[in-house]
Amino acid sequence: ILIVLFIYLTKVNAQQKDSFALQLYGEAYATLIPNKPFDNKRPAFHYNYTRANNAGINLALARIHYSKERFRTNFGLMAGDYSAANLADEETWARNFYEANAGYKLSAQHELWLDAGLMPSHIGIETAIGRDNFTATRSIVADNSPYYETGVRFSYKPTDKWYLALLATTGWQNVTIPDGVNGLGWGLQFTFTPSSKLTLNHSSFIGDALVNNRSGTRIYFNHYAAFVLSNRSSLTLGWDIGFQENPLNVNETLIWNGLIGLYRYQLKPGKWSASFRYERFIDNKNVLFGIGSPQPANFNVHHTSANIDWQPLKGLLLRAEANYKHAPVPVFYKGTALVANQFGAFFIASYNFQYSKKR
Repeated sequence: ILIVLFIYLTKVNAQQKDSFALQLYGEAYATLIPNKPFDNKRPAFHYNYTRANNAGINLALARIHYSKERFRTNFGLMAGDYSAANLADEETWARNFYEANAGYKLSAQHELWLDAGLMPSHIGIETAIGRDNFTATRSIVADNSPYYETGVRFSYKPTDKWYLALLATTGWQNVTIPDGVNGLGWGLQFTFTPSSKLTLNHSSFIGDALVNNRSGTRIYFNHYAAFVLSNRSSLTLGWDIGFQENPLNVNETLIWNGLIGLYRYQLKPGKWSASFRYERFIDNKNVLFGIGSPQPANFNVHHTSANIDWQPLKGLLLRAEANYKHAPVPVFYKGTALVANQFGAFFIASYNFQYSKKR
């Protein structure tokens, strides 16, 4: 539908000012995990760079954007290990859609928009496009909060400093409403940018979500502060917390949360940079994932990483990352046994081609 609409608007409105953009993005990777997990996969709570001691394509993406005065639309198709893992529970026809949305500006004088369709999530610091993030790999909190959402978004930008959005969605990262989920999910976002050196964000979600294939109310909050410390260094601090109604005991609320700090330093702007991460993720009741034990365990993971990036050519980005995780109880596979530590080395090459035209 969006493709047909795009072609139609291009033809009938050619005499009016419009813009077109094309993005082609590919991301290949190789991993080294000395623990040698028996299934040759990274832990099940990661949905990017999922292979262990192997190489693969994490994301191959083609996107188009078209806008004209008070109309805009985005359409993207993808393939790779990210889409295979993160959209595994979606209908087969939906697993290769990155986005498919259209929006209409409700006011000629104000930045007041109504968008509908499949969109990038309003929650989180990180995105599924690796080169847009400080670190080479994704955090645990990013991989276990929505990368995408489907629904309707009402957004308003009264000034350059404020952005406000209200959303009605098909749930917690779903293309369609899953069986067993009752009603819509609701989202809220406030972003305040008092200066070019500081951005503050609050995003939230409330709605039904599945735990062990049973539905219960979920409330989730995402907060972050992004600081530009100098023309070479940046710091982002984030805190996420979730509350889940226990579907087996409606009188019990299950809680998980994550803290994260990300720092980037431009060694040679435009060529070389280095980034560092510390993350603490706590999910004592295993709300989001199982860890190999039939009984709930104390999932309390410390996650640190350091990466160096090199951009030898325009569009080409080469990244190397050392990554270490530690937990007080065994949660990582070493062969077929569970251990408390895991080290990983990652080598990632991405290429980004962009073309845009205004008329």
